[in-house]
Amino acid sequence: GALTLYASRPGTFTPQHVELLESLCADVSYALDAMEQERLRANAERALRESEISLREADRRKNDFLAALSHELRNPLAPIRNSLYVVDHTAPGSTQALRATAVVKRQVDHLVKLVDDLLDVTRISHGKITLARSRIDAGEVVRKTCEDHRTLFEQHKIEFRVAAPSVPVWIDADPTRISQVVSNLLQNAAKFTPEGGSASVTVGGHGQDVEIHVRDDGIGIGPDVVEKVFEPFTQGESGLARSQGGLGLGLALVKGLMELHGGSAQVRSEGANRGSEFVVSLPRVADPGLACAVQHEVPTPAPRTILVIEDYMDSAQSLADALALDGHRVHVATSGKTGISRAREVKPDIVLCDIGLPDVTGYEVAGVLRSDDAFRSAFLVALSGYAQPEDRQQARAAGFDAHLAKPANLEELRALLAGADTGSHSLEA
Repeated sequence: GALTLYASRPGTFTPQHVELLESLCADVSYALDAMEQERLRANAERALRESEISLREADRRKNDFLAALSHELRNPLAPIRNSLYVVDHTAPGSTQALRATAVVKRQVDHLVKLVDDLLDVTRISHGKITLARSRIDAGEVVRKTCEDHRTLFEQHKIEFRVAAPSVPVWIDADPTRISQVVSNLLQNAAKFTPEGGSASVTVGGHGQDVEIHVRDDGIGIGPDVVEKVFEPFTQGESGLARSQGGLGLGLALVKGLMELHGGSAQVRSEGANRGSEFVVSLPRVADPGLACAVQHEVPTPAPRTILVIEDYMDSAQSLADALALDGHRVHVATSGKTGISRAREVKPDIVLCDIGLPDVTGYEVAGVLRSDDAFRSAFLVALSGYAQPEDRQQARAAGFDAHLAKPANLEELRALLAGADTGSHSLEA
């Protein structure tokens, strides 16, 4: 601030006047300093209160998430345990045994999806997801994903409609991830739409973008949730029964994956019991003018001698049993040093090696085998719970030909082994 005084003629202000005015300005300056300090203190207190509220909310969400995680992990374990009991006490191939086996498969798939969702959210937040982008027809990806989920809506007695253009609408995207986005939205619609309701998926263009709309007439989203529905671990009220299930990660993945593609995700709802609509959009790209590649069925790999090095015996033996079904001669070792000795004994064509072994690491095992001329042509596959790009790079540097994340998908493994026969394998498997 400023205090400006003018005099009509020189000498109007005496030294006493000046002293008085300087004293007044000093008092005003002190008052202004005090007011500024008070403002800063009030702002600091307000920021502290907001921080405390935010921390309490984060702690509440963490506790809710841990409770949900415990519930979601225990749910599949009960039918798995019960089904294994049935398999042990019924004749192989009987109706009961086949039904129990199907239950185990469904629940294991569910557990794998839970773990994958958790890992994907972490990877997105740390910028560690790599997209395998190509020019794809958004309508075709959506149609295939919807067909894969049609049974889900039929089981819940929900009318389900799909509308996609007859001509391609091209986007530059990772088809697996776009399918994951649509899948999460479809599962969300099926979960929160009551029996007798309806859901629909529409693909279309909007200006320079391609939009995918997933609508339902289900329970809708309350105004207190709609603004944070894409945040991780966020769910509406579900009660102790948690009949809807889930970890509250599906929509966070949708938003994260769309933003990685340079797109967006939005939600619209008029409130509770009035349905909801999710809209994801991506930039449209020009027609690539290339014919879609024809996918061929993966051939059964030729029988080979395979060594599995895995310290978790159940994993090692079950993998060995699965490989033996294709006629492979499979040997098992449960430590790195034992694996090296066993390799020198049986001379395997293929080695499937865990990285986190109890004595020496899988990287060290690969180094020892690669230094031996007898194993220069052996096909080495790293098995690991870590599957970030840097983990694959480390596997390559250690001498592995390929890398598979645990739990290994057996169809991917069969394709990898078939590629080993032809030399068309890749570390990115």
